[in-house]
Amino acid sequence: MEQRVKALEDDMKRIVQDTAEIKGMLRGAPSAIEFGELKGRVNSLPTMGKAAAMLSIATAVIVILNNWTAVRSWLVG
Repeated sequence: MEQRVKALEDDMKRIVQDTAEIKGMLRGAPSAIEFGELKGRVNSLPTMGKAAAMLSIATAVIVILNNWTAVRSWLVG
């Protein structure tokens, strides 16, 4: 009986230590405010549509600059 009680006490010591470690990890975890800030940053990242639009505009600018003499003569007449 003494050995069983001793084993139970040892197990409880390990459980208390594990609980203390978990509490420490939870205290170091980000708060709801920090998660909210992260969500706001993620939401502000460009979507595929925005990225495609930026790429299209950049491509159009490059095409216009490469063909500027033709564009200018077309505009002026």
